[in-house]
Amino acid sequence: MKWLFTKKKIFIGGSLISLAILTLYLFLDAFYGSNFRSTQDTLWTMQKIDVRGLRELRASGGTSVRFLDLQRRLSHIQGPKIIVDGMAEYHGYIHGIPTNFFAYQRKGSPELKHLIRRWFFTGTTDIRLGLVNSEPMEAKKYGFDYKKVNVGSQFIETEENIDEIVSFFDTLPENVWLHFHCAHGQGRTSILLVMLDTFKNAPLVSINDIVKRQALLGSEDLFNTDVWKGRTYNKQMLEARKKFIEEFYQFVCQRKTGGIQRWSDWVNSKCAHEDITS
Repeated sequence: MKWLFTKKKIFIGGSLISLAILTLYLFLDAFYGSNFRSTQDTLWTMQKIDVRGLRELRASGGTSVRFLDLQRRLSHIQGPKIIVDGMAEYHGYIHGIPTNFFAYQRKGSPELKHLIRRWFFTGTTDIRLGLVNSEPMEAKKYGFDYKKVNVGSQFIETEENIDEIVSFFDTLPENVWLHFHCAHGQGRTSILLVMLDTFKNAPLVSINDIVKRQALLGSEDLFNTDVWKGRTYNKQMLEARKKFIEEFYQFVCQRKTGGIQRWSDWVNSKCAHEDITS
């Protein structure tokens, strides 16, 4: 009997642990934003990295925003805070939860976990666009300002969209905090953080150190062009992304010495010069 009682306790305990793990898998990321990093975080490295200007950057990055979680993470930050939305795919919020949690952006069939989430939070496995609140409205509800930007990760963004980002950086007040995000907090968020760091700290800090220190904080290493197994990036995409970051650094450096101020003008001037010399 004692053996049976012990076996029963093990079974119940194992079932409760399994249920807890399943619940966390299904619902934790509804309210918890992963891949969060901030320019105020500690750099854990034995490498010699130039950190000049890094702590003065008032910025963070991550996945699709869970506003209650982000509000908690940034509760110590004084001054205005702007959500900088780098997502290109459809997105919004249902009961404060990003719609990509329910796979509303997917064109194909959702996974079982997404159907369970939809049923649990909306009462149906169908897409209910009438429940969706826009990100600007959600941001305002939690006391954040909002800015939508367009930046490519797997492709080079249009010159006009980079002009808009540069213009946005130009008009930022001194005490503002920027929180960049895309769907997974990786490619586009990493590019935007490196662009801001470059905008503020080039040419004082080299582009290699800017990319390295952002990677150490949790961004992708934008100078790593090795193709990872299972990723959607090919070699050409990674090299094009690296080239864009290098050229943006060159643009900012010449801009600060009184050179061409608009990215599109600089790119066109550069191309014209290359055509003449080729």
